[in-house]
Amino acid sequence: MHKTLSVLLAILCIIFSFCAPAQAITLDANQTIQELQLGSQAYYLFDITNNEVVMTKDADKIMKVASLTKIMTALVVLENRQLDEVVTITRPMVSNLYDYVVAGLRVGQKVSVEDLLYALLLPSAGDAAQALAISTSGSIAAFADKMNERATQLGLKNTHFSNPTGMDNDNYSTSHDIAIILQEAIKNPTFKKIFETYEWNMKSINKKVEKTYQPRDHIHGGKTGYTGQAGRCFASTATVEGIDYLMVNLGANSKTNNHINDAEKIYAYIESHFEQQTVIDEGKIAQTLQVKDSFQETTDLYTEESFSDLLPADLEHDKIEYVYEGMTIITRDVPLGAKVGQYIAKYNGEELGRVDLYLRDEINFLNYPLIAACIIGGAIIAVGIACGIRALIRRHR
Repeated sequence: MHKTLSVLLAILCIIFSFCAPAQAITLDANQTIQELQLGSQAYYLFDITNNEVVMTKDADKIMKVASLTKIMTALVVLENRQLDEVVTITRPMVSNLYDYVVAGLRVGQKVSVEDLLYALLLPSAGDAAQALAISTSGSIAAFADKMNERATQLGLKNTHFSNPTGMDNDNYSTSHDIAIILQEAIKNPTFKKIFETYEWNMKSINKKVEKTYQPRDHIHGGKTGYTGQAGRCFASTATVEGIDYLMVNLGANSKTNNHINDAEKIYAYIESHFEQQTVIDEGKIAQTLQVKDSFQETTDLYTEESFSDLLPADLEHDKIEYVYEGMTIITRDVPLGAKVGQYIAKYNGEELGRVDLYLRDEINFLNYPLIAACIIGGAIIAVGIACGIRALIRRHR
């Protein structure tokens, strides 16, 4: 019986340990787009902090992504090159870029990989993209193969690259896939630094490069993209109310800056409609459990931590419902310090968050063998005393 209870306890602990501690906010895409009058065709908004999707619209629709391609270009370069390596600019690196944004690189110039990466991600220079690709892999086609290999490693099924610049020919992806690439890229400190920089002096050729847009209130880092087929595209990161986000929006009207405005509007909307709130306090009696085989009939379980999350600003705290899930009786098989349940906060039937509850009360359980021994010993002593009394009585007769 003891062994069976121990196994059951272990199973319960495993089940509880896999319960999610938090739920990220979610936005209804159609409602948000209509309310904020957004202009992009596809969206993927991701909560990096909680590893949760916040909003999607046509996120897996295959589309042209223009210069958002350069996020993968930068990732591949950073994983294969050193920043202080020097690239000598050749004719193929600056060719076939008619009507395309360039940094103005000239044949024979010697430029560091670091400077080329800034030119790639800030003004979105096509000559920097081709210089990095050809110097890394020998040709644009060979570098595109590396890009596609990396896409396969990331599990992307709706993405294909034919060039490092974002030219439309056989170059496509989705807002979801670009978000996955961006999430991988910002793990690299150098990429993140460049992604969040607005201007840079290319020391190797003494040239200043700048971002394609001005700083916004909420956006930390960003990369724009545009072609006639792709429309205006934007990949961005932001921190709102302590939560880190990334977003990719594709296919905005080519005559406006809706792509950047769309991102800023959504981040601002989150800030104005959500705020960090505590829904479970530390040190609160969450549940009282019965105790078996002890003179102590009950034990209290206390919350050992608080729970806070980004929640709707108009949340009515008096309507929060608290639910306990876990053991109902504490037996001698439950060790001190064991996790015995969870305390859950719910609102309108939806879970807001939960915390673990542990047995901290040292309980003195009844020792049945000792009690039996005492009873038997007491009985023997009683019998002995009785016999002694009877002997004395007989002797005095």
